[in-house]
Amino acid sequence: MPLKCALDRDFWIINVPDAAGDAKALDHRCGFRTYNGYKRTDFAVRDFRAIDEGANVVAAPGLVTAARDGADEFFKLTAGTRKLIGAKACGSAVIIQHSGGWESQYCHLRKGSIVVKLGDRVKRGDRLGNIGMSGLTEFPHVHVEFRDDGKTVDPFTGDAVGAGCNRPLRPLWRRDAGVKYPGFTLYAAGFSDHSPSAERVRSTARSPVSMPRDAAGLVLWVAMFGIQRGDVLKLRILDPAGTAIAVRDIRFDRVQAWRMVSTGRKVAAAGWAPGKWKGEANLERFVSGRTITRRISVPLTVK
Repeated sequence: MPLKCALDRDFWIINVPDAAGDAKALDHRCGFRTYNGYKRTDFAVRDFRAIDEGANVVAAPGLVTAARDGADEFFKLTAGTRKLIGAKACGSAVIIQHSGGWESQYCHLRKGSIVVKLGDRVKRGDRLGNIGMSGLTEFPHVHVEFRDDGKTVDPFTGDAVGAGCNRPLRPLWRRDAGVKYPGFTLYAAGFSDHSPSAERVRSTARSPVSMPRDAAGLVLWVAMFGIQRGDVLKLRILDPAGTAIAVRDIRFDRVQAWRMVSTGRKVAAAGWAPGKWKGEANLERFVSGRTITRRISVPLTVK
């Protein structure tokens, strides 16, 4: 694993390699956690605060055959920043050669964080650098590519990328790493006095503990990984009496690796009722005649 923190709590697998090898863009289970021609596995953290706190990227054992630091980090992609990134889409990066012709490549590390150099020998778990936003990326993550004698391999199947989906699995992950097919998740939620931008949520997914009675608005936002077409999101804001003052239901019509949604109301003349408020979100997926639900709730005190 490229990170030491807890999978599906502190970081999440977002995208996996494209197994279809054609324009369909299907992952190894014939699902949609990929996009056309993608060869890597993406491990994302919650927000930019995780970058500031130093999310360490760690090695599998081997020899460092390339290490590039100093690639600029752009926290918002525009036509201008894409041009500046140019050919350095991988950003600050490390390549490690392992035994038997294998190598791994780690991209989008934080500028100035890389602690290894060409020719270094690294052991399992040695720190390479920190997760960042260098290169061509829209959210803080590290992407890892595995190659065997120069051929890119899907770590979930052990086959060459593009070999097809629903094939027998011979995964590269250690058995004790806890890696599984990436699910869908509500990974963060919070309150605000206005509808937040995607950049704001990616910057800090923190919610205030309290808000004043005269706050201009009361908005509940939620952030999700791994949305599929047909998923249903249900949002509610509950006042201290348990009454829903804002409700929003959404049925998603397309696949998205990341999505943020919000709902809320403007303040009335009397202000918000003081006391304990709560925001609730349920994300539902219908699979083989049953409903799988992810839930998250967030408290708020109005003073």
